[in-house]
Amino acid sequence: MIFHCLIFVGFISFLPSTDSSISALSEKLSPTMNDDKINNVPIMELQSSKGQYKLPVPHQNLRPRNLRHHPLRLKLVHGMVNIFGWGVLLPIGTIVARHFKKLPSNNADWYSLHILSQTSGFLLGTIGWGLGLSIRSAAKKHNMSVHGILGTIIFALATLQLIIAVCVRPNQEEHGSKTYWVISHHILGYALIILIISNVYEGIGHQNFAAAKNWKWIYGAILGALVFTFLALELVRRVKFDVRSA
Repeated sequence: MIFHCLIFVGFISFLPSTDSSISALSEKLSPTMNDDKINNVPIMELQSSKGQYKLPVPHQNLRPRNLRHHPLRLKLVHGMVNIFGWGVLLPIGTIVARHFKKLPSNNADWYSLHILSQTSGFLLGTIGWGLGLSIRSAAKKHNMSVHGILGTIIFALATLQLIIAVCVRPNQEEHGSKTYWVISHHILGYALIILIISNVYEGIGHQNFAAAKNWKWIYGAILGALVFTFLALELVRRVKFDVRSA
């Protein structure tokens, strides 16, 4: 037993120490960074007694393609949802409430269509507003842009409009209160549409991808069709009013 211990101690004494091994390895391999690049990836050189080696160093900004395009896809969804919700459905609901009351069909049809378009637009707009907050949070921006401020104001006013329409709506017998309610409801509704149209173009103007220019023309065409419909129905309404007055 003593003989085996002496052999083991003698064997350990001949082994190099750990510190000396690490120092020897650090002398043989000397990593240095240079300006050379392979496929736009920085290169680290390892120099040893046997030669020189070059290893690519991945950059922290080099992410998978699906991760790089994720914010862009989120912006596209944010834009489409907001344009269709705030910018299309809400104006349609306004046109319905303004001009479809006097149609010969059932009187409740216009109101149901108005509620459907306004509620759908509000829900889609709320989703789009939430996506906008997610995009801002992911970008780690502390200051809110004009587009974000207008979006928050639109969401707040739309929520207020919904509360006024559902919870504060007076009865038919309350003629005085009904008049003030209609005036405030109309003013807030038209102010919302102006803010929405302005913010849609404000949001499109901040995008730097090629499809953003097409969005301006597409939404401009949709907006032009809505304005033409509104003006045509307004003209028909005026003509009918003049005929009845005569």
